[in-house]
Amino acid sequence: MFTRLFYIAHCTFHIYIEYMIREAIIDFIFPKTCVGCGVWGSFLCKGCQERLDFVEQICPMCGEESLMGWTHPKCRTRHGMDGLIAIYEYQEPVARAVVDSIKYGFNRGLMGVVLNNFTFETGVNFDFLVPVPLYFYRENWRGFNQAEELGKVIGSKLMVPVENVLARMKNTKQQALMKTREERQKNIENAFVADCRFQKSDIKGKKILLVDDVFTSGADMRECTKVLKKAGAEVVWGLALAH
Repeated sequence: MFTRLFYIAHCTFHIYIEYMIREAIIDFIFPKTCVGCGVWGSFLCKGCQERLDFVEQICPMCGEESLMGWTHPKCRTRHGMDGLIAIYEYQEPVARAVVDSIKYGFNRGLMGVVLNNFTFETGVNFDFLVPVPLYFYRENWRGFNQAEELGKVIGSKLMVPVENVLARMKNTKQQALMKTREERQKNIENAFVADCRFQKSDIKGKKILLVDDVFTSGADMRECTKVLKKAGAEVVWGLALAH
């Protein structure tokens, strides 16, 4: 018994040392720089962290200010979102730099910095997290789905598993190109389905946290929520880096 424990400890120590050496080499070749101001040493320096203010929460259905992100009683619908948590205001320059670095640069280290400094309380014990899916062509071209990677970091923090129970069936135009809320909603309509690898019983009665990088008009998350609620989900909240 003692020999086995010693062997496990020995292997763990060597794995840790190898990890630290690898990280040191990566930092030497590709030194960390602050996405906000460019100073070396970290992905987000202390000064830029202090410039970032956590944003006031909003109702995901109407966009007006809401206590703790809960959907307003008057905005509630059978297949609508139950709430939304956002971390930053996307129009703030440092926040935009943070989101864009994660979204387009796959800066996983920055995800950890952001989420370590942020706590939230919804009063809901989530069964699992669901990333908003990309169309397969776009994900293959980019090499990753930023919402899924973000979900993994959040899931690790909350100790909640990530399940890809949704699939994107339409290669929609980028939502940023749509001028109005109505255009965004029409563009994304019927774009998502429950993944055929999962049964309705996997979703029915579950409390789910949807994860995406940015909540702009909210069309993507609301459409995903509709699919999940129709499949039987009891509660669906959203979490985004910024709105």
